Amino acid sequence: MRPVYPEADARNSIMEAAIAVLAERGFHGTTMRDIAQRAGVSQGLLHHHFGTKEKLWRTAGEHLSNDFMAYVAEVLKPDAPPSEAIPRAMRTYLRYWREHPEAFRFNLWRLVDGPADERAQRSQVLNARSVPLMQRGQEEGFIRSDIPAGLTLIIAGALIQFWLHSQVEIRDALAVTGDEVPADDMFLKLVLDLVRARPETKARPKNPRRKRHER
Repeated sequence: MRPVYPEADARNSIMEAAIAVLAERGFHGTTMRDIAQRAGVSQGLLHHHFGTKEKLWRTAGEHLSNDFMAYVAEVLKPDAPPSEAIPRAMRTYLRYWREHPEAFRFNLWRLVDGPADERAQRSQVLNARSVPLMQRGQEEGFIRSDIPAGLTLIIAGALIQFWLHSQVEIRDALAVTGDEVPADDMFLKLVLDLVRARPETKARPKNPRRKRHER
């Protein structure tokens, strides 16, 4: 006999199971039966609440994206000085993934698996909220202005992501020269130093518009 859940509890149970299984196996490696078994419900109930596996993947992705945006919302507010907000945003970004390993694995699967447009939608929402912080950092001379704000954000985020999922490679690379793996705080300082403005660089003007050169 399978347990009988109230409507909301059933959806929550299925969603928790779906995130766990999809994070382990990805979109193509997971079946609806796998998720139903993990949730302790029938496949019929699974289809009743979510329809297809693709819809379930999208719902799980939306759930995780909303959770992430709620977690980082405070550090993305436009009222804090970039010199404070950007380092805090980087620490918050790394801490979120440390605290949510299933979300981290699900996000890695997004890069190689599942509907591409779901990934694109998440990317657009995240960048619309995050890139303006780097723009403010450039305008106030805290972040280097010789790189587009969006690319600066991507570079910092990619380094943090690599730090989290490639500790084996990092450890072995450092071992060649006898160096130790630094703590998270030291690594974040190194990343920040890469994207910070140099003394000789000027602040980036607000809302820059590049003109096409006439031939």
